[in-house]
Amino acid sequence: MPDISQYLPFSRKPQVDDTGTTSDWSADIAATLTGIAGILETLSAEEWETPSLCGGWRVRDAAGHLVWRVGTPTRELLGTGWTALREQLPNLSVDHAVDTLSRRAAEAEPAELIASLQTTAAEYAAGRVTARGRHGITELTEVAVHGLDLAHPLGRALEVSPVALGAVAVRRALMAPTPVKAVVHRRTLVATDAGWRVGRGAVIESTAVNIVLFLFGREGFTPTGPRSPAA
Repeated sequence: MPDISQYLPFSRKPQVDDTGTTSDWSADIAATLTGIAGILETLSAEEWETPSLCGGWRVRDAAGHLVWRVGTPTRELLGTGWTALREQLPNLSVDHAVDTLSRRAAEAEPAELIASLQTTAAEYAAGRVTARGRHGITELTEVAVHGLDLAHPLGRALEVSPVALGAVAVRRALMAPTPVKAVVHRRTLVATDAGWRVGRGAVIESTAVNIVLFLFGREGFTPTGPRSPAA
């Protein structure tokens, strides 16, 4: 089973030939955004209000976050972020600013949110975002995780490439809060449906999606999947 880190130019990995690594995830970002837009096109008005896996956000809010976070030009993104922070003075909170801006974006009509995601997907697919430098693992993580956040409660399957999910999992394992790091320092999480593993120690097998949602602390998810309601 391959070590997914071979696809990532991490400074901490063994010093080897990096010609096969990539920091440009534009194609995967485009494909995932297209999948998200496709799911949103099928929703009823009630389903847009469904709670997502991201605490406190509805499906609509998760979609709004993606429109703002990956669809906004860099200068505008920074400008709106700074303005939102200044509005909180003297109590600055990046998380609160992100929440505020995501909810504002989510106020758009569903058709407008879908169109914005489709436009952004087309820009990534055409390589037009590459010049702005926002085509890396950070943007991939935003799209993959929040895409799963909105798709999973709806019972919809969001297709994300196995390599992309593996990259997101490895990055999260390196940067995760202490409780999550404690797991990956003692257990090897094996994605049986994706051909990658992360961590060390005794093996725990699961799906790639379950592992990623666990690593990102989504409520109710263990390394082996969602807890049962009675748990």
